[in-house]
Amino acid sequence: MNQVLDLLGFATCVRSDSQLRGPCPLHGSASDKSRSFSVNLAKNAYRCFKCGSAGNQLDLWAASQNMTLYDATLDLCKRLGVEVPWIGEL
Repeated sequence: MNQVLDLLGFATCVRSDSQLRGPCPLHGSASDKSRSFSVNLAKNAYRCFKCGSAGNQLDLWAASQNMTLYDATLDLCKRLGVEVPWIGEL
């Protein structure tokens, strides 16, 4: 999740243990001090209380890049230099 947030340039406004709050990188919060976007690093889950988007780090990347989950998986693995899990199994 941290790597995806870094790729998106997410700016944390509030941090409490594994919980982050800040402006939503998906709908483009109007204020840099917005806290509508919440991330739980321990659960690898996010939710925006304004636009309603929610899911895990792959869902976040897919939504931010307007991609299917399959295409987002390939793209994210390439960007992060990680082997695509099912290709390595062939």
